[in-house]
Amino acid sequence: MAKKDERPVDAGLAALLGKSEQELIDFWKQRFGLISAIPVDTARVGALTPQLRELVRIENREERKRLTAARMKAFVQLPRDQQERITKTRQAAYNVDRGVLEEDQRMVDELLPTIPEAKSYPTAAR
Repeated sequence: MAKKDERPVDAGLAALLGKSEQELIDFWKQRFGLISAIPVDTARVGALTPQLRELVRIENREERKRLTAARMKAFVQLPRDQQERITKTRQAAYNVDRGVLEEDQRMVDELLPTIPEAKSYPTAAR
């Protein structure tokens, strides 16, 4: 039987466990900025999807909630053009890894009522 690979899909995200909320928000703002600067749509999807996969893999639900909430808060602080690119990327990623996006969307739906400033956070295309 093959050994299960336990390495993180996204080492940068995995290193955030236990960090402060501001550190998490700063990380997501930087990541979103880098992703939105990628000129090709499919490449942006390829950059975003592993991060969502890593989030879904986190077994500690409270830590996953903190990381997802910080992502949502960071998103609303981005310039409008970056928000639009990330929104389109998230929607396109739904067709690449539906299971991950659906699982992530359940967490987003749970958190939205608790983060009023994130009401404009993009949802996965359903």
